Amino acid sequence: MNNNEEISINTLVAEYVLGTLDKDERDAVEARRVNDPVLDQAIVNWQAHLAGLNDYVQDAEPRKDLFNDILAKLDQRIDNKAMNDKSLHDTLMSTAAASSAVVVEMEAMRIKLKRWRFSALGASAIAACLAIFMVVKPPIAPSIQANAPFVAVFQADDKQPAFIMSLDIETRQLTVRPVTAQGQAAGKTYQLWIKADEIGPTPRSLGLLANVSTPIQKQINYDPAVIRHATFGISVEPAGGSPTGVPTGPAIHGRLYPTSL
Repeated sequence: MNNNEEISINTLVAEYVLGTLDKDERDAVEARRVNDPVLDQAIVNWQAHLAGLNDYVQDAEPRKDLFNDILAKLDQRIDNKAMNDKSLHDTLMSTAAASSAVVVEMEAMRIKLKRWRFSALGASAIAACLAIFMVVKPPIAPSIQANAPFVAVFQADDKQPAFIMSLDIETRQLTVRPVTAQGQAAGKTYQLWIKADEIGPTPRSLGLLANVSTPIQKQINYDPAVIRHATFGISVEPAGGSPTGVPTGPAIHGRLYPTSL
């Protein structure tokens, strides 16, 4: 299998596992899976990678004004070219008139996911899809509560996510879960950081992530309003932590996104 074929399979499997394919595409994957062991194993691998995300998904009843809110959001988020595409607008309006509010929201998400596919690597595509799949409403939406659970994905370039961090804003309890991250070589360790203008010009350490074989829990004491808009980072440091009080090694970064309506 050449590199392009592997990328194509990874991208297809990523969308299949997330459920963003339409019915015909999904049926085609399921039929092909029966006789294609490479595709079948790729699906199993991605399902294992994403299994931990089920912990963050919560049931939610759609709001009565959900349809109007979707239209307002599309007006803000879809670029000028898409906004001028009358066929796209008519298709969305037709779907909305014939479907329930929940179906409308999922269709709008699927259209935006299609537009934001990356053609470079399957791993980059899955990261983009995750961000939209878990964040049903953008952070600026007024209906998001301040104490809703949040999640951040730590990923370097086009690689698969290394860590996923969940945070309860109300209790300020965070949990860092390793995804593909491996233990560091002797004399090295991971260190977690927070950066926000309100707490100073340099990142502040939130402690070491010495054991990446299990989820790591930490309590942080910054104001929830500061935490909500902060940038978090994980760097590779000498054993015992950074000797300078700021990150010294390679680092990956993430921002918090709400996981509920």
